[in-house]
Amino acid sequence: MSQSVVRFERVGKKFCRTTKASILYGLADLTRRLFRRPRFKELRSNEFWAVDDLSFEVSAGECLGIIGPNGAGKSTLLKLINQDYRLDTGRISLTRDVTSLIRLGTGLQPMLTGRENIYIKCTELGLTQFEIDSLYDSMVDFSGLSASIDLPVKQYSDGMYARLEFSIATCVPCDLLLIDEVLSVGDIGFQMRCLRRLEAFKRQGTTILFVSHSEMNVRQIADRCLLLFEGKAIAVGLSDAVFSRYYELIGFSNQLIAPDGLLSEYPETLEGAVTLHALSALVDGHERSHVDCSVGDPLTLWVRYDHKVANTLASLVIQFWSPTGYLIASFDSSIGSQQVQLCPEIKGLRLEFPFLGLAPGIYHLAAGFRVDQKWFGYSRELMTLSVMQNDLNLRQGLYLLPGTLGIHE
Repeated sequence: MSQSVVRFERVGKKFCRTTKASILYGLADLTRRLFRRPRFKELRSNEFWAVDDLSFEVSAGECLGIIGPNGAGKSTLLKLINQDYRLDTGRISLTRDVTSLIRLGTGLQPMLTGRENIYIKCTELGLTQFEIDSLYDSMVDFSGLSASIDLPVKQYSDGMYARLEFSIATCVPCDLLLIDEVLSVGDIGFQMRCLRRLEAFKRQGTTILFVSHSEMNVRQIADRCLLLFEGKAIAVGLSDAVFSRYYELIGFSNQLIAPDGLLSEYPETLEGAVTLHALSALVDGHERSHVDCSVGDPLTLWVRYDHKVANTLASLVIQFWSPTGYLIASFDSSIGSQQVQLCPEIKGLRLEFPFLGLAPGIYHLAAGFRVDQKWFGYSRELMTLSVMQNDLNLRQGLYLLPGTLGIHE
């Protein structure tokens, strides 16, 4: 593999949901830095991870497509590379200078004409007057703005902004290019010209990180794709496999099976004879309700509950739901005759999965007790499980089955 140009090592960035909390925590973090104390690594009230424990690398001349739903952390990732945000955890290594096309139109002066903006921005890129003059006609032709180049930029539409900004930023090959939905406002003809230029840049060794909701554009230019979901890297690999995983996460499969009546109903929380208080996993000696693991890892769950009946045999059911309400897998203790005896001295159970065969994704775990196929108690979303990709092939379906292989004689 070529030299790594971008390397993320367990990178994390968190934000506050309220301005008041942001100011208070900012002052607290500043005080800790003044006294050379480490920053808070755990989330505080009203905080959330926009990017969480993210690790990947991109090589010279490679384009990494970054996909995921809104709020997945795609733009935050690019802004961390561009040093718009400061890291909370981890490390980012860059070996090339960055050219950014993240915020549409922010690099242009609205009161100046397109021509004046070209000369100003190209000067900032380090080009001489002679070099700008020699490239000027090609930039205007590429943007298709010859009729409007002497108008103030404030009169441009979003599409015209994108055309001019892209033309300037890519007038000469660069080392590392960040693109965030800049092409989405351009027409199809302009998008195809941009993609051809990016292909030429790749052949000259430019590394590209490309964020887009356009599957056509990503498949055209990206060598690999990174799938982000709720700030986590769910999968990275070839575009076909990663897009398939994306469709499963956002519930595209639900649309296919719903007309056939195969879509499972998500029960409401029921407090009956049994009340479930917690479902957690043991991590570093602590019980946690939000757990990260990889495909094939062992998993041990702890169930805490109270009950109003005694000397009753019940079945413990653990369900793994997708964020879009699709029941991916379940455990039922009645299968294999592992019934639970409800008695006063028992308030919790331990459940061990030696091999977690779920595909990469985010899963919400629900639990309940059943007697004669009727719920005695049921609780939704007791725990969140983030299953990360490992070295196993992405094309494994929704569930990977373990087994023992022997020689047949």
